[in-house]
Amino acid sequence: MKDKIVLITGGSAGIGLATAEALAEKGAEIILAARSEEKLKQAAQLIESKTGNKKIRYYVADFSYQKSIRSLAQNVKKDYQKIDVLINNAGGVFPAFKLNDDGLEMTIATNHFAYFLLTNLLLDLIKKSDYARIVNVASDSHYNGKIDFESFTKDKGYFITKAYAQSKLANVLFTAELAERLTGTQVTVNSLHPGFVKTDIGNKNTQWYAKLFWSLASRIGGISVEAGAKTSVYLASSEDVKGVSGKYFDKCMLKDPAPLAKDKALQKELWQKSEQLCPIN
Repeated sequence: MKDKIVLITGGSAGIGLATAEALAEKGAEIILAARSEEKLKQAAQLIESKTGNKKIRYYVADFSYQKSIRSLAQNVKKDYQKIDVLINNAGGVFPAFKLNDDGLEMTIATNHFAYFLLTNLLLDLIKKSDYARIVNVASDSHYNGKIDFESFTKDKGYFITKAYAQSKLANVLFTAELAERLTGTQVTVNSLHPGFVKTDIGNKNTQWYAKLFWSLASRIGGISVEAGAKTSVYLASSEDVKGVSGKYFDKCMLKDPAPLAKDKALQKELWQKSEQLCPIN
């Protein structure tokens, strides 16, 4: 990974931070992007102290809002000539229906539209790499997901797990459609399930009982963030997956995604709807 430039969203904590540390250990130049400047600063210092890699940079960005994502992309384009690996990792869960400033429900905005917009805005930079990879952190929650396009902007009976599953299905659908569009280029894109990881994603923006459930469940059944980062690191760096694109992985192995995720008409419909609600240009 020496001389490779890796951008990781949500890189200040949890799986993102563990992924950044592992890739920094391999010699990659790391770009972290997350909401909190204080956490980003601490993460950069931690990575440098643990790996000895001084090529760590960070940008503040809130992935719930298109304006912030566009600003991030502008700054990255200004500072870099290429991106070798983009890891779309930032995500969130929200207990109640809420629209962001773009008129989008917060879960789908953060977990799908952020991937869609940032990837497309940086695609020119990514294509300048001799061999580039895009890695989308999804979840096995997508097996329970269904796409309801109206729910992207309207309250159709919001439920936290339903919204999350939909957003993760969107990740896998987006990956497949993007892979199709990138056929013939030197860019691959794959999605993955990190496992049920001991992170605080279920403790953010949620009610006390949801926090309690998440804390107990992750403590009992959750894996470490380092274990959760393994498949992201594998897809970002391993020669084993060079040239592999449009696939879904779990525990560093190919896995068959949900039947809905393989629906080509739905893949294209999601892309078109995403362009309408989140213009790339």
